[in-house]
Formats: sequence, C-alpha cells, structure tokens
Amino acid sequence: MSSPTSEIFRRGVQIQRRTLMAWSAALVVLALSVVGAWPSMESSGALEDFASGVSPEVSSALGIDQISSASGYLKGNLYAVLLPLLLGLMAVTATTALTGGDEEAGRLELLLALPVARRRVFLVRFLCVAFGLALTSVLVWLSVYGSVLAYDMDVSTGGVAAVTLTVALLAVLHAGIAYAVVGFGLGRGPALGVAAGVLVVGYLLHAIAPLSDALEPLANLSPWEWALGGDPLVSGIPWGGVALLAAVSAAAVAAGTYAVDRRDIKNA
Repeated sequence: MSSPTSEIFRRGVQIQRRTLMAWSAALVVLALSVVGAWPSMESSGALEDFASGVSPEVSSALGIDQISSASGYLKGNLYAVLLPLLLGLMAVTATTALTGGDEEAGRLELLLALPVARRRVFLVRFLCVAFGLALTSVLVWLSVYGSVLAYDMDVSTGGVAAVTLTVALLAVLHAGIAYAVVGFGLGRGPALGVAAGVLVVGYLLHAIAPLSDALEPLANLSPWEWALGGDPLVSGIPWGGVALLAAVSAAAVAAGTYAVDRRDIKNA
C-alpha cells in the first residue's frame, strides 16, 4: 500500500506526463539537430566566415567566439543560450502549474484533505518538477553524448556531462524561485512573471555586463554566470558555481515551504 506522500508524487508526475514528454521530445530533437549539422557546417567553412563577421565582444556575449571548433559550436548553438533558456522556461511553467495553478483551480483540495502536512504537499509537487527536469536533462545528455561519439567530435564527454549538469541546476534554481513566489501566496501569474524575469535578466547580466568595465562585476550576480561562466563544456564542473546554484535553490525552496504553511489556501 502506497503512502500519502508517494501517492502525491505519483499523481504529480502523472499530471505533468504529457507536458514532460513534449518538452523532452522537443529538447532532444533540438540537441540532435544541432549536433547533426556539425559535419556539414565543419566541412563547408561557413562557421569561420560567420565568426569573422562579428566583433570579439559580441561573439563572446553570444557564446560564439570559438564557434569553428567542435566545443565552441556546441556552446554557441546549444549550451550558451537555447538549452538553458528553454529548460528554464520548462521549469518555471511546470512549477507554477503544479503548485499555484492547481491551488487556484481548487485541484489541491483533495490532496490537502489527506493526513499530510500542507508544506509536504507543495514540497512533493516541487520534487515532481525536479524529477521531470532530471529526466529531460539525462535524455538530452544521452542524445548529445551519443552524437558526439558518432560524429567523432573533438569534445570532452565529461564536459558534455558537466555542462548538462550546470544547465539542469540553473533550471532547478528558477523552479525554486517560482515555488517561493507561490509559497508566499502571490499566485501562478506573478510567480511565472518573477521567475521568467529573473531568468531573462540573469542572461542579460551574464552576456552583456562583461561588455562594459563598469557593469562587469554585476555578471557575478547572475545564476547564468555561476552555471556557464567557467565554460564547463571545456573545463569541467565549476564546483563554486554548482555550490551557489544548489545553495540558492535550497534557500528559495525552504522559504516557499516555510511561507506556505503560514497562509490561507486559495479556493477556486
């Protein structure tokens, strides 16, 4: 016989199953498409021509400063912007739907009637999102890993695992921010706006702040910088950045869990 907690987890995973499958399929296709284009792009010389037409500062901001190399190509076309942004949006929308969205629609009333603390219901819903992000990240990693081997690309397989890990943790952090906003009772819409806003502003700080000497220190405030600033695809896991991502995620989830126990639940 399953416990109430495992039943809440099972239902949470079941609710997001179709959305999770759609996101996973889309991101795997994206990864396979990017890596699959490498042989023709490499042989055509188009990448060198493309990079030569952009200033070094802008190339660095867009992550395409070394795009003619295999690792630079993966970084510029997948890991610098697209994958972190899409996985972050997946995290934010799934979190707000499973917590604030279901609360506002009255779909949590049955779960809250179970002999389980309210904070546990919300926390398990967050864990459902984290599970989905982990599963999607593993599928993307396997897709890139297999393709890198198949096309004999000069890319460290350990680096692929490292950058996938940091991008996944970046997404978990933004899911945690959305969860915290819902925990304080601001609802699905504000949570979606705040977390997506942090995601976009974080990217701008990471990409644009280094272009100015005055703004450059602000880049260190960006979660994107913690995840990608050390170029994990080439240099391996940036342990300092990973620690920051984990610590801020844990703080956001703890704050949301604390707050949700001290407010009224919204009714449909």
